[in-house]
Amino acid sequence: MQYTLPLVPFDRLESLHQRLLAVFGPPEAFARLDPVSQMLLAMLSARTRNETALAVFVRLVEHFEVTRLKGSWVRLAEASFHELDPLLEGITHADRKAVALPRALQEIASLSGDLSLDFLHEWPVDDALVWLERLYGVGPKTSTATLNMSTLRKRILVVDTAHWRAARCLGLVPERASPERSVRLLNRQVPDRWGAGETEQHHILMQDLGRNFCARKNRVACPFARLCVHGVRNPTHRPDRLLEDFLHMPLPLPDKREKVNPISLLKANAENLNPGKSTMRPMAQSSMGPATPFGLRSEAAP
Repeated sequence: MQYTLPLVPFDRLESLHQRLLAVFGPPEAFARLDPVSQMLLAMLSARTRNETALAVFVRLVEHFEVTRLKGSWVRLAEASFHELDPLLEGITHADRKAVALPRALQEIASLSGDLSLDFLHEWPVDDALVWLERLYGVGPKTSTATLNMSTLRKRILVVDTAHWRAARCLGLVPERASPERSVRLLNRQVPDRWGAGETEQHHILMQDLGRNFCARKNRVACPFARLCVHGVRNPTHRPDRLLEDFLHMPLPLPDKREKVNPISLLKANAENLNPGKSTMRPMAQSSMGPATPFGLRSEAAP
């Protein structure tokens, strides 16, 4: 399984990335969780608002005494459906996740001999993805988030629903491509020179575009409205050709006005959960979680 081969000679993702930076500015820093905690948070956030997922994550940390157990999720791994299900109130498909969360943890412990994913730090990305996606309830979005957004900090592009929506609108992937297929198609387009920082940053910018314009169908204000496949009806132009022509145009100058970054939607929660780093904000991919107050291993993203 290969995620990192370049798809086209022209680095259109690099060119698009520079335009996204010109429009939105660089994303703000956030705090990283250990891989197991990030995996759980990514599972909770699937098809669920970030504020809700983060609140439930904190509830689980407190209920299963993660602080007292020095960051271990062993009590969640042993939890029954009837104990866990009420704690997931507000989460989409809570009944499925009440089964998936402890089962995934049990499989980690069974396969690795320990309730930890730190061993993946030395693994190649492709091998780590295959290993993670063997776990119950872990798909491409959760596996890539675990590798890229946690303290593992692997070179892999995360694609959530908002990112997928924006990629379809811009013609980066076929309009009918599923989210799962889009993860693979987009990762094949990642420029060779990019590392974990660039893939992480690109995801945040694309997520911002998808949430604030594509999801709201706000084409009038969208800085990429001329490319949107849902608005273009000229039969002589293919969406991918429109994107290619646009990306070969001169790069616009960055907007010098002060921006209100819609990525940082959870600032208040971040300050409450991580008072020692009150200036550190979470990213919208639900990658933020409690650090020192709950005994979870974390570090500030560079």
